Amino acid sequence: MSERQCPAASRLPELGHKSVHALAHAGEVAQWTVVLLAWLWLGEQGMRLGWSLASGVLAVALWWAARLLSRGHVWTLQAAPALMGLLGLLTACGVWWPDLLSGHSAAHTGLLAVAMVWGVWCGWIETRSQSSTFSLGRVAWHPVVAAALTYGAWRMPDSVSSAPVGVSAVLALCAAVLYARDRFGARQPKVCRGVQSSLPLVLPTSAMGLMMGSLWLGNAWCAGLNLSLEWMAISHLVLMAGLPALVTGFTRSWEPDGNARAHERLSFISLGFLILGPLMLLGDSEAHGTLAMVLPSLAWAVHLCRHRFPLGSAVRWPPGVQRGLALLLGPGLLAWVGLISPWQGPVAVQSAFALLGVLAAVQILYGVRRRAVTPTAGLPHEF
Repeated sequence: MSERQCPAASRLPELGHKSVHALAHAGEVAQWTVVLLAWLWLGEQGMRLGWSLASGVLAVALWWAARLLSRGHVWTLQAAPALMGLLGLLTACGVWWPDLLSGHSAAHTGLLAVAMVWGVWCGWIETRSQSSTFSLGRVAWHPVVAAALTYGAWRMPDSVSSAPVGVSAVLALCAAVLYARDRFGARQPKVCRGVQSSLPLVLPTSAMGLMMGSLWLGNAWCAGLNLSLEWMAISHLVLMAGLPALVTGFTRSWEPDGNARAHERLSFISLGFLILGPLMLLGDSEAHGTLAMVLPSLAWAVHLCRHRFPLGSAVRWPPGVQRGLALLLGPGLLAWVGLISPWQGPVAVQSAFALLGVLAAVQILYGVRRRAVTPTAGLPHEF
C-alpha cells in the first residue's frame, strides 16, 4: 500500500481527466485490498494447513519476504502492464491450489507457492505505484473501502467452507483494475519505490505486520479481551485500515503539509507509541489489553500519514543492508515468533513487541542526541 512521498513524485500532476482520476482512486483501493487479503486469508489458511510448522505463520512470513525482495527493482518499472495483469490473475487462480492438491502436505506446499506469487505481485504493485492514499484527496477513504471488500470476500459463504470463491473473485477484480491503471492511467512510472529501511521507517511497519501476522495465534494482545477469532480479524482490519484515515484527518488539521519539523515530530510520536504499546501488557485490565493493540497500530498509522522527504540520513546503508534489516525485523521476526510459540505461548509475541519497543527507544535517544549536537537537526532527514 502506498505511503506519502515527495510531492514531485506523488502528486500526479498529469491526472486531469475524470476517468484517469477514477482509475487512480480505484487502483489505490485495489492495492490496499490485495495487501489486506494477504494478511487475513494467508494467515487463516496457514493456521488451517500448516499449524505444525512455525505455528502456521510461515505462509504470511514467506509472502512478506517475497514482497520485500521483489520491491524496488528498475526492471519492474519496464514490465508491460499485461505482465502485471497476468501475475494478478495467477494469484487469483493460485488461491485454489491448496484445495485442488490432494494430501495435507501437498496442500500446504500449494499455499506456500501462492504466497510467494502473491508477495511478488504486491512488491511489483508497490514499485510501480506513483499515487498515494494520502495525496489523492482530503480524506483517505481508500483503505476503509478496501477493508470492507476484504471482509466481504473473506466471509463469503463459500469462503467460510474453505472454497475461496470470494477471495479469488476479488483478487481477479483487483488485477483488472491495476492493469487498467497501468495501461490507461497516469504517466509511465519513473520513480522506483524501493525499500527504505532506516529504523524510523521499518519499526512501525514491522509492528503492524507482526500484529497482523500473529492474528490467528490468538495471542495475548487479544485473548484478554474475550474476542472470537472473527471479531479479532475485524478489529485488526479496523486498526490497519481505519486508523490511517483517522490519523491523517487529525494531523492535517494541526500540521502544515510538507513541514520538515512536523515530519520529525511525527517520527518521534510514532516511535513513542511503539515504546508504550508493550508496556501495556504489564497490566491485566481490558483497558491495558485494548491499548496494547491500539498503540502499535497508532504508531503505524502515524508512520503512514507523515510526509516523505528524500532520505537524508547521516548513515547511508547499502540497499542490500536496508533490505536485510527489513527482512530481519519483519518476516524474520514473525517466523521466529511462530517457531517459539508452541513452547513460550503468548510470551513469544510479547517479547517480539518488546524488542521493537527497545529499538524504538534507542532510536529516539539517538534522535535527541543528534538534535542536541547538530544545529541542522530540524532539517528533513531520517534521524
